[in-house]
Amino acid sequence: MISLIAAVAENNAIGNGNQLLWHIAGDLKYFKAVTTGHPVIMGRKTFESIGRPLPGRRNIVVSRSRLELPQPPKFKKDGTPSNTSIEQVEDLEVLLKSLRRKGKEEYFVIGGGSVYNAAFKFADRLYITRIFATPEKADTFFPEIKEDEWETAETSPLQHDEENDIDYQFITCKRKKPRK
Repeated sequence: MISLIAAVAENNAIGNGNQLLWHIAGDLKYFKAVTTGHPVIMGRKTFESIGRPLPGRRNIVVSRSRLELPQPPKFKKDGTPSNTSIEQVEDLEVLLKSLRRKGKEEYFVIGGGSVYNAAFKFADRLYITRIFATPEKADTFFPEIKEDEWETAETSPLQHDEENDIDYQFITCKRKKPRK
């Protein structure tokens, strides 16, 4: 299963200058809880903005240029095996077509904008943190979620982030007609 996860403003903005628009503690905790234990797929710029492999996940970085990827430690500090890995693929579409044939494991596309746009047609689920605000500056946008293609599967109660004085809500959508 291919899932996209993103924090999306009212105008579908998701970033500016290769950075998130807001750092909302509740959203970051939600992202970690939902994606830990699952493979995550990201573009090179997203990986560079994070600066390291996300722990507890298979990290797949999409880039046509050969990257020097840091290898995570094989063991955690407590001596148990680490379940963190990192690898590079050159072609997102080939990867997603291959993953769709493999079975039920859920893969999370985590950004950036061009990766979301290319992966959107393969997506089965969307995990959206709807940010009830419109940023002053944005240069990266999430694809439009059309009501005739997607239905809401779950909605959280409205949340409020004191630090940014922003309301937000977690929304899970599933595709109305499964992709072939």
